[in-house]
Amino acid sequence: MVLLATSLLGLLLGFRAGASPAVWNHQYDDRSPSTARRETQSRNCTADSFTNVTDFILREYLVETVVSADNTTHLRGTLAVENPGTGDTYRLYHIPISLGGGVWSICFPGDDAPLPPQLARCQYLIEKFDNRIGFRFDWYCDGKNPDSPVLFDATVIGDLPAEVCVAQNGTNGVTQACRLPGDVLLSVENISWEDTSESGQMD
Repeated sequence: MVLLATSLLGLLLGFRAGASPAVWNHQYDDRSPSTARRETQSRNCTADSFTNVTDFILREYLVETVVSADNTTHLRGTLAVENPGTGDTYRLYHIPISLGGGVWSICFPGDDAPLPPQLARCQYLIEKFDNRIGFRFDWYCDGKNPDSPVLFDATVIGDLPAEVCVAQNGTNGVTQACRLPGDVLLSVENISWEDTSESGQMD
């Protein structure tokens, strides 16, 4: 298997271990590679598409406080990140947010929405203590040979501005909604790509 990798803006070694993306540990073993590729194929792109990409862009940020019928409180988020290399925007809808924060979490479907079809896998981090937000995305590009797509893996991290929070009237259990004042640049900390033509398997 051919593995090509490049690092942009430094490696993640400068971050403390607890704030690094977790290994995948085969969380997606229930999805066959052929099905995953068919569902997650991005627009036509190659490794050259990312030569000048230094940032992804957080286009949407909404974190809601929800009180359930049993009086338990939880946070859910709706986040949208633009990948300039492919032109895709990955929208994560109603994903669970850790109350404590600072934990890399696997992206799972929300209560009423699937994950973005372009993604093979993803993780996300909202760390209010250090004012950071980050994502790890895996996606396929058809590259120069659609029969042998390239699997990309990128980690992007940015500064989290102060939220603007507004109390809500409790409809559907939502008591507070927090947004950001504008878009946020997410620096590409690491990006790698892997030719899948030999094994055809996801790591």
